[in-house]
Amino acid sequence: MMYVVPSIDISQGKAVKRVRGVKGTGIIIGDPIKVAENIYSLGYDTVHIVDLDAAENLGNNEEIIAGIARIGFKRIEVGGGIRSIEKANRMLSLGITEIVVSSILFTNKEEFDKMSELLGDRLFFSIDYCEGKTLIKGWKEEAKSVDETISLLKNYDIKGVIFTYVCNEGTKKGIDENISMYSSRVNKLKGYAGGINNINDLLKLKESKIDFAIVGMSFYSGSLKGVKYV
Repeated sequence: MMYVVPSIDISQGKAVKRVRGVKGTGIIIGDPIKVAENIYSLGYDTVHIVDLDAAENLGNNEEIIAGIARIGFKRIEVGGGIRSIEKANRMLSLGITEIVVSSILFTNKEEFDKMSELLGDRLFFSIDYCEGKTLIKGWKEEAKSVDETISLLKNYDIKGVIFTYVCNEGTKKGIDENISMYSSRVNKLKGYAGGINNINDLLKLKESKIDFAIVGMSFYSGSLKGVKYV
């Protein structure tokens, strides 16, 4: 069974959904806590949160995230601007169950080493990628290839890997057709985000041995709202 996890991206106190991460694109959804309460009322027990302001060094939305943590979800994954063990611990103290990091592996390996050693069982690494390249610093710079990043992560005892297909993120244009090539090389929990449009996309991800699919635009536009697993 592959689980479906709705995402809440937060910018300037509002839930939004951008296209390929570009500020000013996509849709404004509204009050993140009300959005989360609606997701919970639909029967979802897991939610994926991205603090876009923290990721862009424009402040943070920690109070809102703390409010979402009080709703009752079993699992809450949070990413965006988590660049230190102190910030990671602070987020966990709010009631967050898993931390999601990405750029830190390439920008501050020493801190990532420490984070993985102390919080490995609660740590996901998001490989944000497009055209075979891992993207960092708000998806503005290329780091290593996806294959090289997967090889690097084999050295770490972390909970799992999330493949974020930036090429199609927020577009509903479909998933990365090559995802199985990457997912077959990872023997930890595997998530996927980016371009998911319909049930067929979810079934392809399930065939590719993805454990959970993160949905945003397809959830808020209604095409996958209410779908909890396939």
